[in-house]
Amino acid sequence: MESGFVSSDTPLPLAPSEQGRVLGNTLCFDSLMKAFDERVRSKENASDAGKTALLLYDFARDHYHLLLVGQFKIKEIGRGIQVAIEGQNETVLLNLARAFIEHTAAIAYQLGALEKAVRELPKKPEPKNLWAEVERHHQIVKKLHYNQNAAVHVNDMIGTLTKHDELARQGYEDLCEFVHPNYGSNKLVSSGQLGAGQIRSHSERLAPDLAKAHRLIEMCAILADDKFKKSATFYLSTLASWIEVAGKEGAKLSQIFSMREASSGDGKTKETAIVLTKARTRHEAIEALYAYLRAQKIKMLSRQTAAVEGGYLYDKVETDKGPLWVKCKMTA
Repeated sequence: MESGFVSSDTPLPLAPSEQGRVLGNTLCFDSLMKAFDERVRSKENASDAGKTALLLYDFARDHYHLLLVGQFKIKEIGRGIQVAIEGQNETVLLNLARAFIEHTAAIAYQLGALEKAVRELPKKPEPKNLWAEVERHHQIVKKLHYNQNAAVHVNDMIGTLTKHDELARQGYEDLCEFVHPNYGSNKLVSSGQLGAGQIRSHSERLAPDLAKAHRLIEMCAILADDKFKKSATFYLSTLASWIEVAGKEGAKLSQIFSMREASSGDGKTKETAIVLTKARTRHEAIEALYAYLRAQKIKMLSRQTAAVEGGYLYDKVETDKGPLWVKCKMTA
């Protein structure tokens, strides 16, 4: 089991001279969650593991939905930015650039909250403590969506974004000056002299500021479509793996978060592929592979599924020490 982003149908140009990265992507996660829905709900009151599966499912579903909301808003703002660029409308461009940064920062903040949940939940092995912790983290994503109960301030979101790019804070503050109805935004359409300034576009004089805005837009687009995409995929895949384990027949709560790293085989050929013997899900198999590579001091260059045979997935992994074949059992 492995989730990821797929490209949208509409490319999003982000700069006057080149095509930008595609935003508005959707996670290949919804079909997986739908497959879990009936299974976990039928086990809601069957066991501690069953109840945990349902709580984790609802938590993952809501985070997933909010990530899609954020991605779609970024795509729509980006479309407006392109229109402003093509129309040489600096006033609209800088307003939308600030909105673009704010919404990228919101995703950064959400992913920070999701990362914290994935890190902290395994530390609560007792049922009631674990359920309370899941609910506490669930309330955070609900607050982010509904903007209720001491809503997160945009400055806190910008602070999180600054951890990914140190220029984000100053860039955002500069854009605010051009957006607020004050001297900064007045300069966009006036030469600045009260009573005598020419009211027209002043793009040439504003070229350095516009260049900074373009850099910030590009930075946010790359983060949203690359780094944040990968982070979201990892955290949601981790949750999905826990849900899958907790939803199995006879599952025990103590087994949900356990590490499964055992392996056999040398990986030199498909026939002698490394078998991740204890992995219960696709995600666990990938994590076990990474652990194996670290232990052997091998650097992975790329990985792709090369075959599906007899209920097993065969991955061919290119490394700095040559190719490795890896085999793991397919899971539902």
